[in-house]
Amino acid sequence: MVNLDVREANGLVLAYLGDSVWELSIRTYFINKGYNIKNLNRLVKEHVNAQAQSKYLKNIIDELDEDKLTLVNRSKNSNIKTFPKSCSVMEYKEATAFEALIGALYVEGKIEEINKIVEKNLG
Repeated sequence: MVNLDVREANGLVLAYLGDSVWELSIRTYFINKGYNIKNLNRLVKEHVNAQAQSKYLKNIIDELDEDKLTLVNRSKNSNIKTFPKSCSVMEYKEATAFEALIGALYVEGKIEEINKIVEKNLG
């Protein structure tokens, strides 16, 4: 596991970690569903992008406790320097906040909560 204090960790560092954790979770989900390699990359790309992650954050925001909401807001307001053209600035900020949340859950060892987020949004 990663040795970070989630309350004090940089939101962008958590998002960096959360990005890879989210992609691994999505890959695992589709492999467990029995999809073949021909379809896996397309399916994963549909769920590992800023627009999708922004939507997923909105789907779960009402379920977050105060600590997680603070983390999401802190991460969303991080000093992001560049933005892709494939989404709006707000979508990218929300996706960064979503990835930071996933990263924080991973650091805290709350893998089952990550799996619940996957199921809620893909299941």
